Amino acid sequence: MFTIVYPLFERGRIMKKELLLALRDYSFGFTRLQFGDWTDGIVSGCDITVTDTRLTVGPGILKFNNFVYMMTEPQHILYEPTERTAVVKIRFSTSAAAVDYVGHQGKIALDSETALGENELEICRFKLKQGSRLRCDYIGFEDIQTEYDTVNLAHATWAGIERPGIAIPILRQFAREALQCYLAEPWDVTFCGQCMSGETVHRSVVEAYAEAHGEYVSRTESNADMFYVLERILRKLKANARRPQNAGRRKMSISVE
Repeated sequence: MFTIVYPLFERGRIMKKELLLALRDYSFGFTRLQFGDWTDGIVSGCDITVTDTRLTVGPGILKFNNFVYMMTEPQHILYEPTERTAVVKIRFSTSAAAVDYVGHQGKIALDSETALGENELEICRFKLKQGSRLRCDYIGFEDIQTEYDTVNLAHATWAGIERPGIAIPILRQFAREALQCYLAEPWDVTFCGQCMSGETVHRSVVEAYAEAHGEYVSRTESNADMFYVLERILRKLKANARRPQNAGRRKMSISVE
């Protein structure tokens, strides 16, 4: 048997210790149960926007070291053109236990070191030239990995069930362009549908899809490597004929006697 205690917030009632513990256990217990088998990384959200001098990481959910972080406020960081790779990271730390609480912090940072420390996740990276403008609006799928002046999501640390995930915006952009092609195979449409849903696609599904297109993928491929695999597949799809104007329409013949 199990019991869920639901506190009644009414005037004149005193919040007992047991009710406060119930609130704590339910809120933290729920997220740990929901994301228990996920890897560390971005679970959802964390959309990137940029201005002339500031990069903003939007609200989102992140997991690190078995703790789920709800980032409810946008995080801002200033940048400048250096013509060197700059990596936007989230650094996590835990403050010493106080009398009333233990603090788990996440702080946005801009670093020239591409390798991740034990307490870091990558959000994005870029390399900005002098006199250029940083942008996060992509002309096409391959533009995501443009070397200069573009927010690059291909190396971002995305969470996934059992294995690391691939950035949802990357998969959505792939599907958006693939659906403009004539997709003769049903599994192409099915995969694109999963990518467009905005949900994390299990890495084994992405790998199986790549292999169906003749791409050999090992389990040790990095996210950046998987981006190039998807780029090659998209290039093949685009090489096929564009969707015919009358695709999906049935032809009817009428005989006149």
